[in-house]
Amino acid sequence: MIHRIVGTAGHVDHGKTALVKALTGTDCDTHEEEKRRGITINLGFAHLALPSGDVVGVIDVPGHRDFVHTMAAGAHGIDVVLLVIAADEGVMPQTREHLRICEALGVSRGVIALSKADLVDEPALAAARARAAAFAQGTFLDGCAIVPVSAVSGRGIPELAAALAGAVASSPEKAGGGVFRMYIDRIFSVSGFGTVVTGSVIGGSLASGAAAWLLPDGKELRVRRMERYGAETNEVTAGDRASLNLAGLSREEFRRGMLVADRWLSGSTLFDAAIRLFPETKPLSVWSQATLIMGTFEAQVRVHLMDANSLLPGGRGLAQIHLPSPCVAQAKDAFVLRASSGDVTIGGGTIIDPHPLHHRKRPPGLVDRLRGLSGGSLAVLAAAETAKHPAGIERGALAGALNVSPADIDAIDASDFPGGMVVLDAGEKRFYVAPERFDDLAAGAKKNIAAFHAANPLVETGRTVEEMQGILGAGRGEDGRTLCLLVLERLAANGALRRAGRTYALPGHSVNLTAEERAQCRVVEDYILHCGMQAPVPADLAARAKRAGIDEKRLSHLLRFMTDAGVLHAVEGTHLHASVVDRCRDALRAELSRRPEGITVARFRDLVSGNRKICLMLFALFDAEGVTERAGDVRVAGPARETPEIKSDQKKTHHRGAEDTEKK
Repeated sequence: MIHRIVGTAGHVDHGKTALVKALTGTDCDTHEEEKRRGITINLGFAHLALPSGDVVGVIDVPGHRDFVHTMAAGAHGIDVVLLVIAADEGVMPQTREHLRICEALGVSRGVIALSKADLVDEPALAAARARAAAFAQGTFLDGCAIVPVSAVSGRGIPELAAALAGAVASSPEKAGGGVFRMYIDRIFSVSGFGTVVTGSVIGGSLASGAAAWLLPDGKELRVRRMERYGAETNEVTAGDRASLNLAGLSREEFRRGMLVADRWLSGSTLFDAAIRLFPETKPLSVWSQATLIMGTFEAQVRVHLMDANSLLPGGRGLAQIHLPSPCVAQAKDAFVLRASSGDVTIGGGTIIDPHPLHHRKRPPGLVDRLRGLSGGSLAVLAAAETAKHPAGIERGALAGALNVSPADIDAIDASDFPGGMVVLDAGEKRFYVAPERFDDLAAGAKKNIAAFHAANPLVETGRTVEEMQGILGAGRGEDGRTLCLLVLERLAANGALRRAGRTYALPGHSVNLTAEERAQCRVVEDYILHCGMQAPVPADLAARAKRAGIDEKRLSHLLRFMTDAGVLHAVEGTHLHASVVDRCRDALRAELSRRPEGITVARFRDLVSGNRKICLMLFALFDAEGVTERAGDVRVAGPARETPEIKSDQKKTHHRGAEDTEKK
């Protein structure tokens, strides 16, 4: 099945609508005012059956100069233009303007119809044909079929249909994969069905029953039913004229310029773009006002030239375009520029970056970067977008920033990224980090962890993932944590860091106690060990440490070191000796094996000969370890089966220190 759209173009009253009717049997002038005035005012729609049996959409556009903005909206998404030139009048102002609009929108195939051939004799017709051929020279219509026709007599209609079929067959097919997008050009209600919208599908495909989004507002809808050229279908794809019956949409929610997509896409009020001025227009200054038309979206915009202080007629340049309201676009989308007064088309262009940074100035390198992006591949655009994010960007967010599908991002070969790319894969999540940004993250991580070691010389461990997440600016939430974890794991795999429990430390970091520090550890351990089954009092410990010449900061370091070493357990703001905890844990497990129904605090207190305070502290610790779990007023056996891992060598060292103290 072929998916193409034919659009008319040409001056007012040159017979575009009459030719469409002769070709398709459909009168596109359906409004009373169009009938009364005898000119097309709104877009008209029909479909043409080709000799091959395929059907293509047809858009009939108005030719009057007052409705060029409507013509530009209708031309967005057409594949083949039917340029109509009246044989008795020849090329006129809107003939030229319409052709330039088609060029700006990237149309690459077409046919010229010399209409009203019945009104001139053969020599005049031959002369008109020669003038049309000369007019087409240097444009995409150079060498195209030129067919004399008459909608009145029927002359040339079969030949015109055949020429259009040839142009359609040679036109490039739109990408059917990726993101579905369709600008809405009509919205109406059908009794018994609800709201129906129509438009030209410019990308992707959409199935009946699928979810759809009204953009840029982002309202989620559902496709009840869809038609392609008047016949119900289960799917529409790029290059189709489609009508969608949407559940959840009311006409009051619609604004001109909206589109339907198969996912949420982000709108933008800034575009980086490559623009071209048509000949015989006025120059553009560094800041200019213009009217931008892209699909059915139309707005007064400000154009900020990036590579020059002015752009001359017929020239090309780079610009940042400022819009008053959000518009949803992809890189390489085409648009038309008209004078701010709306009376003349001045040029057109294509989107380079749909979500650029705001270029308040023109720093060195900006122009070269924009030129590199202009016409660049998706890999080039993805690399440029990734470089905007100091800590990288997740695959889905990257696709969203470019308004493409995640599958499009997945399809990029790593070797296609200019300058390379660091890809951090976590299964469902995949993060992209520019190489220079990754180097910054690595340097920042190592520098911060080194500073942590310097400030905490008695701490064997380093920084946790959660701490580094904020330090490195990896972003909030689970995505930020996952990205930070992947960065740290990559550094650990490369030997730049090492895992230390739940933390990451420098590979060469270790704690080597001095004789003084070992003596201080014995002071602290001696006090906590001799508390036995009485909960140590932090204030008493601080006082004893102070008498031994240990200040508050050093005491904090010693307690953390001994906790990391497994000599102590930190519980509810105080510390218990591991020998006490181990003995109570063993006793508790033995008791629970005899009493599977559970044990109360009172029974545990009698079992270990402790007071209620220390028993509650121990229960809190054992709950955290999974040794126990609370069931009402009792503790029952928890899921853990093994004693938590500790650094046994360090633990033994400090027990020996305590034993030495006792012996003395």
